[in-house]
Order: sequence, then structure tokens, then C-alpha cells
Amino acid sequence: MRGRGRAAGCGLVLAAVTVLGGAGGAAASGQRATPAAYLAAQLRKSPVHISDQVPRSVPLSARPAFVKEARRTGVPTYVLVLPGVPGRGAGGAEGLLAAVHDRLAKKGLYVLVGSSGTTDAAAFGVDVPARDAAMATTFELPYDAGALESFRHFVAVLRSGDAARRADQGAEASRTGKEPEPLHTSSTDRDNQSFRTGILLTGVPLLILSAGWYVHRGRGRRGPGPRVVVPAAAVSALVIGFGAPLVYADTRSDGDPLPTAADMRARTVRVAAGLREDPVYVDPLAGGVLNRKQLAALRERVAHADVPVRVVVVPLGPEDEAEGDGELLAKLLHERLGGAGDAVYVVAQADDDGELDVINYGAGVASGALHESTENLRYGEGEVRDAGLYTRVTMALRAVDRAPSAPPSGPYLEPTAAEDPAEESALPSLYSGDFGAGAALGAFAALAGLGLTAAGMGVARRTGLVRLGADRPAAATGGGGTPPGPVPQAPARPSAGWLRRTARRELEEANKEFDRLSDTLPDRVRTRVWDCLDAAALLLDQEGDNRLDSDADASTLAAGLALVRAGHATLAHRTGGPAAETRLCVLNPLHGPATATRKLELPGDGGSAWARPVCPDCRRALAARDGEGAVGQAVQAVHVVSERLLCLRDPRAGRLAAREPYHRVPGPLGARSRAGRGAGLTAEQIVRRVREQLGVH
Repeated sequence: MRGRGRAAGCGLVLAAVTVLGGAGGAAASGQRATPAAYLAAQLRKSPVHISDQVPRSVPLSARPAFVKEARRTGVPTYVLVLPGVPGRGAGGAEGLLAAVHDRLAKKGLYVLVGSSGTTDAAAFGVDVPARDAAMATTFELPYDAGALESFRHFVAVLRSGDAARRADQGAEASRTGKEPEPLHTSSTDRDNQSFRTGILLTGVPLLILSAGWYVHRGRGRRGPGPRVVVPAAAVSALVIGFGAPLVYADTRSDGDPLPTAADMRARTVRVAAGLREDPVYVDPLAGGVLNRKQLAALRERVAHADVPVRVVVVPLGPEDEAEGDGELLAKLLHERLGGAGDAVYVVAQADDDGELDVINYGAGVASGALHESTENLRYGEGEVRDAGLYTRVTMALRAVDRAPSAPPSGPYLEPTAAEDPAEESALPSLYSGDFGAGAALGAFAALAGLGLTAAGMGVARRTGLVRLGADRPAAATGGGGTPPGPVPQAPARPSAGWLRRTARRELEEANKEFDRLSDTLPDRVRTRVWDCLDAAALLLDQEGDNRLDSDADASTLAAGLALVRAGHATLAHRTGGPAAETRLCVLNPLHGPATATRKLELPGDGGSAWARPVCPDCRRALAARDGEGAVGQAVQAVHVVSERLLCLRDPRAGRLAAREPYHRVPGPLGARSRAGRGAGLTAEQIVRRVREQLGVH
């Protein structure tokens, strides 16, 4: 389910469905009905069929909502909601829809909705822009749209009368790299919301209190006194405290309907009923993965086994009741069957490359020995790497026969319980996670703001701009902000999504600019730019498919973006010497090359300040006001460091971990950067580390 951040890998589960559907459901399959025939039979019962294999993303109880939307199309509409969606083209989603239509023999709009939200459609005997509407839906919806949201959008596009133009427009936007904004709040978004709320909830009231007190004191106690300032601070805290949950009102990370208990057990009930009739159960959507002869051989072998055996071949994926865990599905089936279910369970993913689990529930074999002898079969490792499903199941049954006898027992390893579907997509409280860090930073920022205000007013008084006790002091002037300049945008706490989008866009732009100017560049400049862009491409596209890797973590993305920006800066200013290497801003390498040094302390320095390279904007922000003194400079430096230091999440610590300064996070920007001793990090160092990491010379 995309709303929960799941991959849509279940589309592979339906490869067999695709082949049979596209081929017209040839009777060569050993099943009583092909998948296409089975689905047509379900549509005869109801024009909307939802598979019971995906209750976490599309529960059966969501059927009325799909029926309501289907009626809005204005033509007879038949909807299939299945685990994932096969690829387009011959033998793909359209082939399956055509095969289902042939068996149902009814005119209408046929729609296939994947559990991940992907939508395909075909019209048979009705005049509607089915294909254009499906294409527009694909391009217009973000990655986190669920199946029901996708189908609802598809119907809206179909009724708009503008489906063809929207499909073309969406395709063009996709080619240019434009992506629609997410529909839902992710866990990362909630972390950012909590952090901002913490800053505001402590920073604003404290700033009102401290600034009010200082102004009151500085104006000879004729300014707003405690009777005004304290209530104002309290009101601001109440407004922020009660208003933030209204502004950040999302409570879930997706819009999928929540399943009922009946939804979660529907498939288990169906499969258990099938096992009561036949110890070898093949799901209707898996028809054709085993032919008639193979099924007969498996049934014969199971019938003559020394202990009871149950073979289950079904699609498995993160949207099902067991979250794709075959061992957990075996446990649920055993519980459903009761005492009659004591057996060795062989649960196989419905394709040749899928997972296969062998687990003992009450049969008289040694569970440990059985687990050890079938471990290589689970993922098709070793000698069974290229073996098909039938061969792997046969080998599993042979291992059951060879397992030592033992008193009836449970599994060697008890499977982990599946996560509750309601808790799975629930967002944490706004006042958790990074809220504490934000609150601490808000308090610090308020006090730092007071220090800056006091220093600025002191300078103004000494220069005659403000007199003690004057009714209207002039506004403080001086540094403290970040004036506009050539330094590119670089938030101190960037999200992975921002890093991904920015790296993709800027890498493409830098490559185009380099290609355009390459022949006019000095050799030293050309080499430096090429090294940076080449290392960035190697790091961000390790799969070599000319796309940013979808699993790249924030540290990797930040390192790649730093290289892109260093190369672009070299290209823009034609800098190739005399410096041997390009030093980057120590506070945030994403700011680009450094132009000056400032003495400052970073987290982990143990109270020591070192001269460090900084970019022009950081240098301006760190510049102390005239007459501020050593204390004022130190306060300002600490404030600027906390505000500008690049912080990332350790990819090993999970998505809920607190952010750390970038030089403490593993990766090309990590601890070897010598950031703790003032030397800073250079683009050439990152290039060398990337090449060492990837084995490129």
C-alpha cells in the first residue's frame, strides 16, 4: 500500500495471472478454472470484486465505496481490485481485462485497480476514454495515493471530458521530472511538524517574556510591564499549543479504509476451508503456476507422507493479513483448522522466484532438523537457485520425509505477530519525536534573540540612535540574517524527499551545462567538474538505470548533492586553481565552496573552537556586531551553528531516530571528514571516498 510506504512488489505475484489472462486462459492449466475465468465468475456475482488478499490496503468492507464510484461513470462498469497490477502490454493488465471480458461477455468499462493504487482500464462496446483516464490518473496522483483514492480520481477524470489532454499533460510533466505533491503526512513530515511546534511553543512565549522585560527595563520601566507581557506570553503558548494540532490535523499516513476483523481473517477462512477438502491448496489467482500433472504428483506425495502435510500456494505481500510472512500465515491456518490442522505446512509464494516456508505445527517430526534442512529452499539459494516452484515444493516434501521423528511440537522459531493495521498507519503524537529537540532549540533561540537584541540596542545607544528612556527606540540594525547571495538553497534539516528532488534536478541541469561549455573550459576546470558530476552519478545511481536509486538514504543523497553543487560552482566561476582542492562549507557542505574561515565550535569538540572554512552566507551570519564583545560573538556563533549545521538521520537507526550533525552520520560526508579539527571537507575527498566505496578507479 503506497500510503504506508510499501513497495508495489505484489505486481510480480500476478505474473501468472497476466500470462493466463493475456493468453486467453488456455485450458492447459491444471486448475479447474483459469484466473480470468475465476474473476469473470466473481463479476457475475457483483460488478465490483475486491480480493481478500489485500485487507490492509483495500479491505472487503470498502466495496460499497467502490460501487458508489463505479455508478458515477455513466456506463456499465466492472472493477477488479487485486494484489498489485501486472505490467502493461501484451499479457499485461490489458490482456487480463480482455480475457475477463471474453468470459463475462458483457459490454462495459473494465477497470483493474492494484492494491498500491495503480489503475488500468479498457472499454468494450462503450464509448469512454478509458485508457486516457487511466494514464492521467497515473501521472496526476502522487506515490502515496491508495487504491480507493486512485479509483475515485480515475472516475473524476473520465467524467471531466478532458481525459486526453490531461493524459498528454501528465506525460509531459513526468518527462520533465515534475512530481505531484503527496496527499498525506508521512512519518518524516510529522517529525518536521513536531520540531517546528516545539520551536514555536517555547521560543515565542520566551521571546515575548524576555523581550518585554528588556524593553520595559530599557525604557525606564515605562514600557509594557509584567501585567501585559506575562498574559501575552501565556496567550501565545495557548494559541500555539491548541492551534498546532488543528493545523497539523492528520492522524494517519494514508487514506486507505481501515479493515475490520472479518476483513483480516477472510482469506484465512477461505484457504482453511479449501485445506479441509484437499491438502494441496492453490489460490484461484495462482492458476497455471502448477500444471495438472504436477498437482497430481504433489497430491500423491502428500497422501503417502509419513506425517500430515499441507501445501499452500498463494500470493503473499505486505498488504495481506500476515504482511507477506508465510510462516505467520501457516500459524493462522493452523489456528483456524484447530486439531485437524496439526501438520507440516509448506507455504509457497505463487511464482517461481517467491519465498517458500516450511514450518511444523503439531506433526511428529523434529522441528529444528526440518528448519535446518529446508533453509536453502526459502529464497531459492544455493543449488536450488534456478529451480522452479514445483521443484522447490517437491524438495521440501522430500525433506519432510527425511526429517527425524519426534513428539508432536511447534515451530522451530515462532513467527512474529503482524502489526495491527490501525497502528501501522497511525502518525505519532505531534508532541512526541522531535518535539523535545524543537522545544530546546526554541528556548535557546529565544535567549539568543534576547542577547542579539540587547547587543544591538547597546550599539544604538552608544551611537546616539537610541536614548535610555526614550519613548520610541530606533530599530536595531546589523547582521544576524542571511542576505541574498549566490549560495543555493540548503536547509539544515532537509527531508529525504527534498534531497532526492533537488539532487535529480540539479544533476540534470549541471550535466547539461557541462556538456554545453565543456569545449571552452580549461583542462583543470573540466577535470574538476567532471570528477564531481561523475562521482555524484555513481553514488546516486548505483543500480545503473539512469535514475536516482529509490532506496538511497539521506546521507547518500546529501553527499551526491554536495558534489553536484561543488561541480556546478566550479563550472560557474571557472575555478581550477591555484588551490589543490575545493573546500566546502563546514556548517553545511550543500552550501558549496568556502571562501573564508571563522573560528567556531561544532558539537563534539569538547569546548574547543577551531578555524573552519565557511561559505559567504555563513560568514555574513557569523559576523559579530561592532562593540558586541567576546560574549556576544560567542552567543551569536552558537546560534548560527545550531541554525545552519547540516543534520541528518543515521540510516542504521530507523526513520524515527533523532537527527545528528552530518559528520557523525556514516557515509561519504561522515566522521573521516576531519570536520572536528577544522580542516573541513573538500569535494575531492568526497570523490575519492565514493570511488573507494564503489570500487571505481
